[in-house]
Amino acid sequence: MIEQEKIEEVKRQTDIVDIIGRYVQLKKMGKNYRGLCPFHSEKNPSFYVNPEKGIYYCFGCKKGGNAINFLMEYEKLDFPDAIKRLAKNLGIEIDTTKGLRYKELYEVNEQACQFYAHCLTKDIGRRGQEYLLRRNMKLDKLQDFRLGYAPASGGLTTFMRQKGFSVARLQQAGLISTNRELFRDRLIFPIFNLSGRIIGFGGRGIDDFIQPKYLNSPETPIFKKGDGLYGLYQSKEKIRSKGEVMLVEGYFDLLSIYQHGFDNISAPLGTSLTEQQALLLSRFARKAMILFDGDLSGIKAALRAIGLLIDAQVDVFVTLLPENSDPDTFINAQGAEALQELVGNAADFFHFYKGVVKTDTVAQEIALIKDLIQIIGRIKDPIRYDRYLKYAAHVFDIPVETIQKEINGKVKTPKRKIQTTRISQEEELMAMILSGYEYFGVVKKYLKSDDFIEDGIKRLFKKLLKEENFDIAELSEIVDEVLREKLLAGIMRGEPVSEEGMLDAIKKYKGQVMEKRLIKKQNEAYKRGDEAAGEQYNKELLALKRELLNINTENAASGEQ
Repeated sequence: MIEQEKIEEVKRQTDIVDIIGRYVQLKKMGKNYRGLCPFHSEKNPSFYVNPEKGIYYCFGCKKGGNAINFLMEYEKLDFPDAIKRLAKNLGIEIDTTKGLRYKELYEVNEQACQFYAHCLTKDIGRRGQEYLLRRNMKLDKLQDFRLGYAPASGGLTTFMRQKGFSVARLQQAGLISTNRELFRDRLIFPIFNLSGRIIGFGGRGIDDFIQPKYLNSPETPIFKKGDGLYGLYQSKEKIRSKGEVMLVEGYFDLLSIYQHGFDNISAPLGTSLTEQQALLLSRFARKAMILFDGDLSGIKAALRAIGLLIDAQVDVFVTLLPENSDPDTFINAQGAEALQELVGNAADFFHFYKGVVKTDTVAQEIALIKDLIQIIGRIKDPIRYDRYLKYAAHVFDIPVETIQKEINGKVKTPKRKIQTTRISQEEELMAMILSGYEYFGVVKKYLKSDDFIEDGIKRLFKKLLKEENFDIAELSEIVDEVLREKLLAGIMRGEPVSEEGMLDAIKKYKGQVMEKRLIKKQNEAYKRGDEAAGEQYNKELLALKRELLNINTENAASGEQ
């Protein structure tokens, strides 16, 4: 969506020390800057920024990358938003539509949105206007949602044809089905992605007898109902700044609360919360306040959502509304202050779960305890995990050790690979190559991918041979996490690299590692009686020794070997 040239321009002009210095107090330490890591709690600074290479790395939590990665991690931005944030700081204009996949579908939806919004303001949309009045909706406070009305008589197809869009394109966008417009006599809720583009629509029948009461666009190349969230585009900045999201069930619940000042709010698209939606919310919020309907279905939906949000490492609190009440009816009857007080007294997931799940027998209580233990076992934050573990032990009068044993036996949590401090010679050489990337023209004269044994190093070297401008931030796409951490640490620790130093490192690597490798292969060949192979390895050893004698700064400059 963003031109590669613009991305490279932003990378070139960005001062990583200036960007990170806005969030972290940095102190110059030799060639690097050092400060307390913003990604984990520490008393002694282990977070370093290298302005020459444009990278940061924490020796404590192992996070690292460039300025884009930092903004994505710290501000919970996606890649396009991070680029746009940096570009804005630099005064660089970004066109996000050039090369946009499915550009025509976005254009179709935008024009359809304009048609529905226009209808809502005219006589043809009077039924929609009256319905909104009955629901106490104030359009002047909901302009960002671009509500509309689909007339019972239709008219969208004619309008879109006048704009140059074919029936086939309308079908692809999910706006018509079997030559009939999907939305008729419905209030229209445009659904936005995080970039503010319209990906689909929701429609509410004006009369209650219209079935289904709520109708969403079918899935299209740009719309997957289980992936997005209604209102997240409008609320994401408030959610991010507060670190908290209020989660409601439907369109009108969200709009009603939003217009009363609750602007860190989102809702699933007419279905139960999905794993993808929970992960999406975790990018913006550390805490979720579930505010579902007070009936049985609302309670069940809240119970389902708890596990998904905990898996996404989001703290969960639940506000239980009075029976047969929903957020829309409650705030209109009781007011914003009453809702705020209710939300302020929300129970954490443990108390909510324990309070609503009825246990009349020992077997039911055991099932409840095991459900809660499974949820607790998925918490990765050690403080939160310890808190709930001890609380569960206290509430149910069960030893912590017994609960811990149940967790260890039942809950399989992915274990992070532990990085060893040992770094191999070829890893050390690759860190130096990346640090002195300006001398890669010299490096490729004396090294080839087959000179390396480790798959990750070999794969990375092949990538370097193909690209003129390699960005260290691309490491995570090529090598595993452990190797990436070793290379970043090596770059951050390393001294400035000269051409002579690079050549010395290559000579050392080839003289020690490769020579030893060939001698081993030669001995194995002679041991199995393969004289021809042994002689061949001997020739390779002699050629290697001649090459080592020939590597020096002068012939590197002239291109001779």
